[in-house]
Amino acid sequence: MASPDGNRAKRLWVKARDTLRSIRTFQFSATDRFEEEEYVAQDFDFPTFPPPPPRQILQSPSTYRDQIRQRKFACPRGVFEDSSLYALYRLYEFFLLDDQIAYRNELEAFWRKSDPSWTVSKIPDPKVADPGFDSPGLTDLERHEHYAFLAGCTYMLVKSFNARVKLGLSRQMRSLMTPDEAEAARNVPMEERSWESVPEWAENVPALPEVLVVPTHDGEVLTGPEDMRADENFLKKGILLWAPHIYFT
Repeated sequence: MASPDGNRAKRLWVKARDTLRSIRTFQFSATDRFEEEEYVAQDFDFPTFPPPPPRQILQSPSTYRDQIRQRKFACPRGVFEDSSLYALYRLYEFFLLDDQIAYRNELEAFWRKSDPSWTVSKIPDPKVADPGFDSPGLTDLERHEHYAFLAGCTYMLVKSFNARVKLGLSRQMRSLMTPDEAEAARNVPMEERSWESVPEWAENVPALPEVLVVPTHDGEVLTGPEDMRADENFLKKGILLWAPHIYFT
């Protein structure tokens, strides 16, 4: 007859054996799942830039919003380095769709790019830098609206960033500062701060011949150019939309 200690030892051995078997089974099944679900990039994982002109996106904003949500990458297929122009294209999409969380995140990400090539005034002219910008399938009005809305987005960047510069912040600063560093930043004379300005090409984009009305995400439309909620910079380009909430912490 087996002793109590012997039975206890046997039970412990059986428990340990079953545990090892379950771990081994899990490892094999996890490996099988990984092999079965190996990721293969699809075209819809990437944005197609330049984005369509405003009226095409506004014809079915929910469909376009779903397309953006499917993306896994910020740049077109085959592009492995982001640029200020691609960031501008993303802002263009988010402002058109009135996606507040997305455009605020994009503004903050842009702010964190301290390389001089990401200075707002140096954003390339899409008509010059992007061979696909002037698609032959677009009308002259669609091209103009496309160009004017992108120009308006650069004004939003400048307005957002200069509000931070006014507080004594700089795009070259670390995210976390000591109290002494923050105080020193606030004491920098206004004329010595790194103020942003819109690109020359954006300044030169003429106003649209007829007002382009852009609704909010829930379909609300402003009453007209005299509406106090309208953004004044977009209005200068002939675009009527609710002033975006562009300030971030």
